[in-house]
Amino acid sequence: MNRKEELAVGRRLIGHIDGRTTDLADDLFRNQVIAYSCRDRAKLERERLFRDHPVFMALGTRLARPGDYLTEDVAGLPVLLVRGTDGFVRAFANICRHRGAPVAQGCGNARAFACPYHAWTYDLTGRLLGTTDKVGFAGLDLASHGLVPLPAAEKHGMIFVRPRPARPGEAEAIDVDATLGAMAADMAALELDTYPMFSADRIAPCINWKFAVDTFLEGYHIPHLHRKTIGPYFIGNCGTFDSAGPNGRMCVARTSIDAVRPLPEAERNYRPHVISVYQLFPNTIVIWQVDHIEIWRAFPDRDDPGRCDVEMTIYKPADSARPDSYWEKNRDIAIRTVMEEDFPLGERMQVGFESGATGEVIYGRNEPSLVHFHRSIRNALGVAA
Repeated sequence: MNRKEELAVGRRLIGHIDGRTTDLADDLFRNQVIAYSCRDRAKLERERLFRDHPVFMALGTRLARPGDYLTEDVAGLPVLLVRGTDGFVRAFANICRHRGAPVAQGCGNARAFACPYHAWTYDLTGRLLGTTDKVGFAGLDLASHGLVPLPAAEKHGMIFVRPRPARPGEAEAIDVDATLGAMAADMAALELDTYPMFSADRIAPCINWKFAVDTFLEGYHIPHLHRKTIGPYFIGNCGTFDSAGPNGRMCVARTSIDAVRPLPEAERNYRPHVISVYQLFPNTIVIWQVDHIEIWRAFPDRDDPGRCDVEMTIYKPADSARPDSYWEKNRDIAIRTVMEEDFPLGERMQVGFESGATGEVIYGRNEPSLVHFHRSIRNALGVAA
């Protein structure tokens, strides 16, 4: 965020700390348990949230060189991202036009992609270069059998993809600024194109994908669940929240924020003492961690609402002289906090929801990020509950 916004958020946090308050939602919000456990609801979410909406995929630095590629399963759609020799990032359905096999796996660097089944080959623009057994496929129009393109865009160092082909008459381009709304200014200020990736970790917890996002949208639980990990470093149940369309920003204070109190307002530097948590609709959490960027993305299972796939990536500043051991320590803290505390408890909560013993989840007024997130989901799905 810019300097003016930093001071405004800092003042709000200090005011909350002194008053033992926090930003509040207008009302309690009640969510039906089926939002986490119903197969029909999960299918609707996959279709409306993970097909029709642009989805954040990675920072642009993850595809730094021409030929760098990344594959992803977006709620059942295989996606291939690749940076071309012209510098542009393109996205395709990772499906060979012959028999449907994926033409790439994992990530890496390539000059072309060859299907492992029958070696049909595609260039970095998705064009079909040729088939094996040319006699058997004589007459096939190569130009019309390239990889199916998906709308993609890169701006503010961020890559977005809409995980379905553009429909007739629909604009193929993604408007990144419109997707981010008021958060676009913050993303630009972060200079995300200066953060190369340090690590990527994946986990498949037995929780609904929204549970994974919920984990980051309130500080109410920090002093309790995380009392032995990050709890001593943060002021729990205290934060600011600002919405931007379906997106949101929650800021929480470190206990070190008291260091700014002796200084005049104009001289205060809140940045080392405030963590900014950006919720990018529908499934991404971008955390500004003072000296690095931490990103969590949660994708629903293709069928089971009680499972999801979560990726955590850490991006470090390109100009940092810190050794890898420092960044490894930050990675370890994130893993121990979320993957060993939040998600295991979430799995037990998921079991409770699927048991049918309770009918609703309640988000408090002191959890405005959660309220906003789930209200945004309802709005996007066009459902009342």
